[in-house]
Amino acid sequence: MKHLNHAIELGATMYVPATHDQLWEVTEGIKFPLLKSIAVCLEDAVLEKDVQKAMVNLKHLLQKRAENPNIKAPAVFIRPRHIEMAKHILDWELNHTFSGMILPKFTIHNLKKWMEVLPANLQYMPTLETKEIFDISHNAELHQALKYDFHKTLCLRIGGNDLLSCLNLRRPKNATIYETPVGALIPQLAGMFIPDGFQLSSPVCEHFENTHLLMEEIKQDMNNGIYTKTAIHPLQIGHIHLALQVSSEDFHEAQQILSHDAQSVFKSHGSMLEPATHKNWADMILLRYKTFGLVKTHLLNQEKILSNF
Repeated sequence: MKHLNHAIELGATMYVPATHDQLWEVTEGIKFPLLKSIAVCLEDAVLEKDVQKAMVNLKHLLQKRAENPNIKAPAVFIRPRHIEMAKHILDWELNHTFSGMILPKFTIHNLKKWMEVLPANLQYMPTLETKEIFDISHNAELHQALKYDFHKTLCLRIGGNDLLSCLNLRRPKNATIYETPVGALIPQLAGMFIPDGFQLSSPVCEHFENTHLLMEEIKQDMNNGIYTKTAIHPLQIGHIHLALQVSSEDFHEAQQILSHDAQSVFKSHGSMLEPATHKNWADMILLRYKTFGLVKTHLLNQEKILSNF
């Protein structure tokens, strides 16, 4: 079981249906070597008639992982359909073969039920994707409950498409999530949860061939303090990781800010730097550098990635 220290290490989390006929190759990092984390999905990506097949596939996968442990493989998270399914999976006693679970339709109303089922040794990513998430008072109550009454949360996933569905909407093909009503909600969630140490994962961009739209959206994600994103297609993995790389200028300034002999205020590249207020930013820059490195001067070979899909 791979344990992640920070949500940044998730990178582009790609959802893979548990019915996928190459589930082993995907979760081992053989099929898509750039992947850092995978969500094996038994919810939206699996038809009701295929649930039993998905459960059988998942159990076989976990048994095989138990027999062939691989610490270099991507982190694997299971997305059950509901609490009862999660309990059934946990009863297999194969918890040591995956990193944690993604908890669908998570609200203050089902938090205690999840707590009754989930062991403390796994990592969890509750998904905020129901109509309650538009209610600020609900989110404030959820924030307090997560802070004091729940297992340690790796990050909170924002379910953009489900939230848009609550409004009878679908994301336009030429607009980022921030140009929809959900775009006003994301900064609210960031302002409420990030200051208390929670990390957020930004919604999937389903228009996978529009790379410009994806990259523009990731810029806005990072402007809101969000450094991990759901991927819906292998083509997006490299682009997301590329966007999360650090510029040499930011890296240099972060090092200056964190230097033990830094001045209280100093200038760099036309900006004033102040360690007292910029330290947290600098820490995140170094985390991104450690995970994704510096911006490369060449583009990734996306055609090779796509050819494996």
